[in-house]
Amino acid sequence: MAIKKLDSGRWQVDIQPQGRGGRRVRKSFDTKAEGIRWERAQLASADKGEWVPPQRDKRPLSSLVEEWYTLHGHTLKDHSGRLNYLQNTVKWLGDPRAVTFTAEDWILYRKGRLEAPNDQGRQPCARTINHEQTYLNAVFNRLIALKKWTLPNPLKGVPKLRVKEPPLSFLNIEQLQALDDALLNARNRNVRTITRICLATGARWSEAENLDTERVHHGKIEFVDTKNGKNRSIPISKELEAEILTGRPKFGRLFPGTNFRAFQEAVARANLTLPRGQATHILRHTFASHYMLNGGDLLRLNKILDHSTMEMTMRYAHLAPEHLEDAVSKSALSSLEKCQQSVNAGDQ
Repeated sequence: MAIKKLDSGRWQVDIQPQGRGGRRVRKSFDTKAEGIRWERAQLASADKGEWVPPQRDKRPLSSLVEEWYTLHGHTLKDHSGRLNYLQNTVKWLGDPRAVTFTAEDWILYRKGRLEAPNDQGRQPCARTINHEQTYLNAVFNRLIALKKWTLPNPLKGVPKLRVKEPPLSFLNIEQLQALDDALLNARNRNVRTITRICLATGARWSEAENLDTERVHHGKIEFVDTKNGKNRSIPISKELEAEILTGRPKFGRLFPGTNFRAFQEAVARANLTLPRGQATHILRHTFASHYMLNGGDLLRLNKILDHSTMEMTMRYAHLAPEHLEDAVSKSALSSLEKCQQSVNAGDQ
């Protein structure tokens, strides 16, 4: 009987609880203390004649996802969407036994995913694969924290795919005017107001579309139950506040029904070509871009947009009028030119 440290840094217990000739059992732990406690428990059970050989964990990945959802996943805001995402990932992986699933399996899986089209004939992008890895990694981490998974997280330390940041796109004044003209003729009058809310506040389309009347008051819009779970209040003009409230319900949802299709139709009438996957999100990019072009502050923009990290907001930094303007005056070439000017002045 022994407890030894493995090359991986974990501790392996190797015992025969029923003595020489009995069944040999090996089990690994993150710490030596955990190994010692487990060993003592097995020996104590054997002394009482109650020892039962540990059963192999035959659970497939899908079972781990279900257990994660029961214990934690159901508390997430987008719990049904997250569960569906994970179930699809597990299905594409072939739903292997969890104990045999390795980092190499994941790396080979994502390689195949990037090379083969999905059911709709499209190849998933690196960002999509990274989302899958993030979600599955979270399942293992949560179950480990809840003592429902005793082995290491197979995805721990696996680097994510490098994502090429697409060029930042936004609507210029002429495009905004064309879109507004098209929205005036929209079959749904709500769509123009929702669009103007997004352009005025940087709100996500869903946040603007799902607004309740009581959230618009005193020259501000209060966004609640947002993507990041934080409430925020954004000032708006008196004119926009009047437009939002006039002729609409006094209580409850301001813009009932679905308005996205009407927005798409307006975009088509305005002859706008939007980047793939942006759709209404172009309005959020447009707000942020014009905010910085007009001299806005990055820290304030981070709060307005409800970004979880400053890195996300920094994408708009280059649009600020003063961004890197000292690159001209403080460059190596500038130093050389100043030196040459000084020498020339001395010669004169």
